[in-house]
Amino acid sequence: MLEILKSGRVDYVRVEFIDLLGNVRGRSLRRAEFENLILKDSGLPYPESLLMLDYADSPIKSRYGDVLAIPDPSTFIILPYLERTARVLSYITLPDLTPSPFCSRGLLKRAIDKLEEKGLSIQVSFEPTFYLVKENDNSISPADESRAFSPEGLMEEQSFLRDVIKYLESVGVQVETINKHYGPAQYEIRFAEKDALSAADSLVTAREVIRDSARIYKLFSTFMPKPFSNYPSSSMDVYIKLTSNDGKDIMSNINDPKGLGLSEIAYNFLAGIIEHIGSIMAFASPTINSYKRFRETVTPSLLGLGTERHFIIRMPSNFRDSKSVEFRLADPLANSYLLLSAIIYAGLDGIERKLDVEPNVELGSLPSNLEDALHKLDSDNYIKYSIGAELISSYIELKNREIESYNNYITDWEVKAYLKAGW
Repeated sequence: MLEILKSGRVDYVRVEFIDLLGNVRGRSLRRAEFENLILKDSGLPYPESLLMLDYADSPIKSRYGDVLAIPDPSTFIILPYLERTARVLSYITLPDLTPSPFCSRGLLKRAIDKLEEKGLSIQVSFEPTFYLVKENDNSISPADESRAFSPEGLMEEQSFLRDVIKYLESVGVQVETINKHYGPAQYEIRFAEKDALSAADSLVTAREVIRDSARIYKLFSTFMPKPFSNYPSSSMDVYIKLTSNDGKDIMSNINDPKGLGLSEIAYNFLAGIIEHIGSIMAFASPTINSYKRFRETVTPSLLGLGTERHFIIRMPSNFRDSKSVEFRLADPLANSYLLLSAIIYAGLDGIERKLDVEPNVELGSLPSNLEDALHKLDSDNYIKYSIGAELISSYIELKNREIESYNNYITDWEVKAYLKAGW
């Protein structure tokens, strides 16, 4: 990083951090200011309230003391489509340099450390879906009319897709596959497997690059789970693999009596996820809109572990080679740090309690709306105190604001349905 700065290739550096809802916040510094920040080994002050802004950018609490954004040099990248501009992600601390309880990136680092104390490491690959949209007279529509998984769809947006892949790989985010998805102008992109923190960082970077690339083409990208009532929703599959700290496979067992080829510790870990699934859904499916996609045929709805695609944890057909299982409940708006932290802590609980799960069996029901998921989270003392009661309380308050605002909003559908009722 310092070599790049001294080379004169960069004039501005964006010092960014992630708020509780997964939004990127930050400010841009001149190169000299950023160099001074690094050389003094200090942080950039921000008001603490920025960590807890709601959907309308209003803070939930009167917390206007300072926190410090401590740049993480491992995340330093040059943004290839901007002139002489770089970006770095940060950890958030209090002024005395103790970790902030609201830093979700720091939370994930602590969860990974807990896993490593058990001699375990976790590798993750994200596969988000998004729409390209255009604006038409104050309305939005898909950028094209291409059909599901069609070569036409790849042709329609080939310049955009080519640039996205080029930009992502230039900043260290390796793209494994990209395909035209079910909806018109809907695309699915899978990133290479990385350690959990690097994978979460890469997802943040990818959303920025995809967003900015779309704007270059005078389009918008949206990671909203269900932006169109008449088109398929967007999801984000999460591929998870456990290894020992020295990288050896601990997921598989060719003599598995249950027939899936999983080890005992893998069953324990996955059973822990199922045990705490209500709480995890508050992070995996974090918006009111998220739950509208669960009404679709292709969306997973079976609580359990299985080989069929409707199970929320799926054994892919290539498990023998990949050693990864697929968590299928997340959507692209999830705060990846909070989501992975909840999954790790739930899995640890499963290991410590030696929980087990019978494959290909439906084990109960899932929360049907955000309010139900938040209630599960608030009632789950293990997850609450593993992640931090103060963070959980603030997160729930942020989400309750969304629910209250949504419940008070009069939609066009209501006006059409009820305006002349009773005549």
